[in-house]
Amino acid sequence: MAHEIDSTTGKAAVAFIGTPPWHGLGQEMPEGADIDQWRIAAGLDWEAKRSPVHYQNGELREWGAKNVIYRSDTNAPLSVVSSDYKILQPADALAFFRGMTETADITIETAGSLKEGRRIWALGRIDENREIMDDEVAPYLLLATSYDGTMATVAKFTSIRVVCNNTLHASINNEQGKAQVTVPHSTNFDAGEVRSMLGLDVASWNNFNYRANMMARNKLSDTEMDTFLQELLRPNTDTPDIDKIRRSKGYMRIMDLYKGEQIGGQMDAVNGTAWGALNAVTQYVDHEQGRIRDNRLDSAWFGVGSRFKTKALKLLDRAA
Repeated sequence: MAHEIDSTTGKAAVAFIGTPPWHGLGQEMPEGADIDQWRIAAGLDWEAKRSPVHYQNGELREWGAKNVIYRSDTNAPLSVVSSDYKILQPADALAFFRGMTETADITIETAGSLKEGRRIWALGRIDENREIMDDEVAPYLLLATSYDGTMATVAKFTSIRVVCNNTLHASINNEQGKAQVTVPHSTNFDAGEVRSMLGLDVASWNNFNYRANMMARNKLSDTEMDTFLQELLRPNTDTPDIDKIRRSKGYMRIMDLYKGEQIGGQMDAVNGTAWGALNAVTQYVDHEQGRIRDNRLDSAWFGVGSRFKTKALKLLDRAA
């Protein structure tokens, strides 16, 4: 199944409003659907249960310091964690957005799970589209958690480029300078505290819109684009091989996307600009990077790909 979307129950664990994401997978939701409808349609109508680890050594023994986390619907094991691992249930993750609607106009637009349920997420639109010259981005809040110990619970702002569905994380800070709130599984998830720490405010989006438009107006010379990619792709060595960087797949493909092959490449905001360079990187990460397509969504949202895009943004934002 494409993009590691959970299909253990026989259907893709994705629900959405509007255009079908990820090659048409998932269940389309009606406008105004409630949290329970989202939970069922997104394949999140199960609980993460826990049980002590047992092992056989002549007799059945219990390892009390470790628990197995498993799904209540399929009984499939998800991970082995410490006994004090704090679980955010799928229903509670979605209920987080119900609380957000009390203080902001937020609508869930997609939700689902990855890796057989080891990671779940919900994505809610929190404001109107922002214009970047002749381009557009849509602002969202992403909440995600894991049941395998590989990721803390994360609530973070993100923007999605409307023309191509590219995602750009860690780009929008609230008035305290936070782009995300991270809750480790060693502590309980307090929805009210997380909402307070996020602090949705219009000024944050206006600031992002200003910065993005500055990048869209910043034309890059060939030398500047080359320097940007060298810094972006530079390995952790004191004396990088510049020719090797220029011959790398990432360098050549991002350069091709920047020079017109990306979606919307002829837009004024994109053509030859720092904004175009950023979106060349996001298209490469979200849709092309890596040998295995199944890994891209996880990487683009939570892993190496997300950090790569954040680095690109910092380099280009600084240049603008």
